[in-house]
Amino acid sequence: MTEIRKDYFSDQLVIVSTERSKHSSDFTTTSRKSENKSKCPLCPGNESMTPPADLVLVQQEGTLVKLADEEPDRVKGWSVRVFQNSNPALSPQAALNYGESPLYSEPALGYHYVASATPEHSLSFSKIPLDQWGSVLATIQEKTRWLYAQRGVAYVSIFINYRADAGAAFSHPHLELITLPRLPPIIENEAQTMQRSMYELGVCPMCSVVSIETGGPRQILVSDHHIAFSPWAPTHPLEFWIFPKKHQTSFLKIGQKEIQDLALILRSTLGGFAKVSNDAAFNLVFHISSEKKTTKQIHWHIEIYPQLSKASGFERGTGVHINHISPEAAAEALGAAARRELAELVGVV
Repeated sequence: MTEIRKDYFSDQLVIVSTERSKHSSDFTTTSRKSENKSKCPLCPGNESMTPPADLVLVQQEGTLVKLADEEPDRVKGWSVRVFQNSNPALSPQAALNYGESPLYSEPALGYHYVASATPEHSLSFSKIPLDQWGSVLATIQEKTRWLYAQRGVAYVSIFINYRADAGAAFSHPHLELITLPRLPPIIENEAQTMQRSMYELGVCPMCSVVSIETGGPRQILVSDHHIAFSPWAPTHPLEFWIFPKKHQTSFLKIGQKEIQDLALILRSTLGGFAKVSNDAAFNLVFHISSEKKTTKQIHWHIEIYPQLSKASGFERGTGVHINHISPEAAAEALGAAARRELAELVGVV
């Protein structure tokens, strides 16, 4: 059984996917696999351990070429590899069953993809080279564009789980893409806030935030096109966000220069975070607008949630978080470390 259920009273959604527990031997984000490279399905040489890849980036004569696996052959010598999760949270073949409120449910229709971010098993996200980061972002952008073209896809969630404490099944660096047949509540709320502000004040509220945080005590790093800062009310210690400095609603429409600039600020801030936190676990989540025809748009951005502490009963019971590190102190520490990373990267470039 796989279905989306809605809370009795709130807009909270839960995907109930009992099929995932039946496939402990498959690639899944709920199991904890061996770190042995020979058994890692994301490593080169183990391509047959996953479904065929829809999108493979390969270096050929100094140029990156886009290929795809063809059964039974698998593309070798890849740089980035994207394939369907063999044990997905959602499925395009989900049963079309609906339930009535207060026991509301709907089909968990969607896609679940995995992107191996590098052939190097032991390379952390904070050490992935700049050009590789650029290739990863461009590949994710292309796959996300394809997913939005599929029927029934209202939203594509792009995220990273780094280390087991953040929900990762494998230590091999990878991203995941999961689609939803409706906007998730968090994005819905952000879109409503933006829509209301644009209507009443004529200004994007997220652009106002970028303006306030630029040059302020919570700024971490600024590049040509992006800014990284600690949010005013962070729910996680050392949490930070990355925003385009200019108003942009679509990650899919940014060009190559902006992708390379995003790669630079991501690599610098994640490198700085790794130094400050001793390479702690984190979740990285893209907040993007739906690419379907809708007025519900947001200023797209990335949020990074370090997993340095566990939620308490107070936090779970009230939704009010206790943060033992002020965002100003976090920004000072992260900023100093990120600037050193940036200086080293620019020196290399």
